[in-house]
Amino acid sequence: MPYENGVNWEPIDPLKRGRHATFASALESALGQLTTERNAFFDTVCDHWRRLFPDLPARPGRYSAGFIYLFVPNAPTSYLVRMKFNQIKRTLATLPGAPKRIELRLEIHGKC
Repeated sequence: MPYENGVNWEPIDPLKRGRHATFASALESALGQLTTERNAFFDTVCDHWRRLFPDLPARPGRYSAGFIYLFVPNAPTSYLVRMKFNQIKRTLATLPGAPKRIELRLEIHGKC
């Protein structure tokens, strides 16, 4: 009796389950998304952000694979911040420990 109360209770074939075949791989993926890469330069950016950019409606959110992700509250704000990328990169290059190439990305988060 695979159907009871209108629900199919038969197990789903592992190849049709989705992107994770096992619970362990799903858990590993979820924990991987929670951890952040530690970087001394990113810590410096976070410490000095409000002093360097007091009126910018963005904040440093995370550092991953050489990219600094800036969190913005909405899409129109991301457009405004993207226009200031060159100014932001020049300013961040003056901080101690700055890499030769600074890469920025934007992520939209509701409250920043």
